[in-house]
Amino acid sequence: MQLACASCGKPLEATNRGRPRRYCSRACQARAYRARRAEAPADAPAGGGDAPEGRSDAPPQLTVERIVRAGIAVADAEGLDALSMRRVATDLGMSTMALYRHVASKDELVALMVEAAMTGIPLPDSPPRDWRHGLERAARRDWDLYHRHPWILSKVMVTTRAYFSPALAADSESTFTSFDGLGLEPADAFRYMFMFTAYVQGVALTYVSDVEAERQARLTAKRGEEEPATGAGGARSPLFEPGAYPRLGPAMRAGADPWDLDALFVSGLAGVLDGIAADLARRGIES
Repeated sequence: MQLACASCGKPLEATNRGRPRRYCSRACQARAYRARRAEAPADAPAGGGDAPEGRSDAPPQLTVERIVRAGIAVADAEGLDALSMRRVATDLGMSTMALYRHVASKDELVALMVEAAMTGIPLPDSPPRDWRHGLERAARRDWDLYHRHPWILSKVMVTTRAYFSPALAADSESTFTSFDGLGLEPADAFRYMFMFTAYVQGVALTYVSDVEAERQARLTAKRGEEEPATGAGGARSPLFEPGAYPRLGPAMRAGADPWDLDALFVSGLAGVLDGIAADLARRGIES
C-alpha cells in the first residue's frame, strides 16, 4: 500500500527502520502540528504522542494500559532482554518521551506487566474441596501463567528478599486457603507452601529454559550460523547411544525421548502432594 503525507498527500517512500513516516517534510509536520493545536482543547497536553480527542484520523490515546499491553507483547514474543522503553514506543508509533509521561522507567513498566499478566488469569471464585484440590488448581494456574508469559517466572520466583506485588500477594493468599480447616501452625503452612512452590517453579524453570533455547536457536538460524554440534537430547546426544551410560542412558530414553514436560509436571506434583499428605498423617492431622 502506497503511503502518503498526512498533510499534503504527497507519496512517501517506505522506510526500513523505525516507525513509518507520516509527513514528507518538516514543513508539513509543523503545519499538521499547528492544525492539531488549533483544534485541541485549551487544556490538552502539548506534543509527546498523546492524540487529541475527537479526531477520527488520530492514533489511539496513549494510556498506561496500552503501554503495558505492548510491553507484554514484546516480552512474550522475544523475552525481557528485548524490552525497552524505546522498543515499546516504536511498536506503539509514539515517541519514547511520550511513554515516560505515563510510566517512569523500565522497572516500573515490568512491575506493571507482572500485575497485568497475573490478574489476566483470574483467581478461583470458590473455596477448594480440600487442601489437595486447592494446591492442584493453584499449580495448574501457575503452570498456565508460565506458559503464557515465560518471562514472568524470573519476577515471581521464591526469594528470601522481600518483594511486594499486590497480584502476587493475592495469588499466594488464595493458595494458602487450601490449608483452611487443618489447624496448621503458620510456620507449618509456610513450610508446605514453600515445598509446593519450589517444585512448581523448579519445573517451570525447565520449560522457560527450553523456550529461551529455542528462541536463541531461531536467532542463530536467522543469522545463518550453524547450530552447535552437540545437544542435550536427540540422536546427536551421547546419552542416547546404547551402552554409553548404562543407567542414565536407559532412564533418559524411557522418560525423556521425547520430552513430555506436562506429564512429568503432573506426576511430580502428585509425588509432592503425597509427601505433604504423609507428613500430615504422621502428625495426626485429619486431611
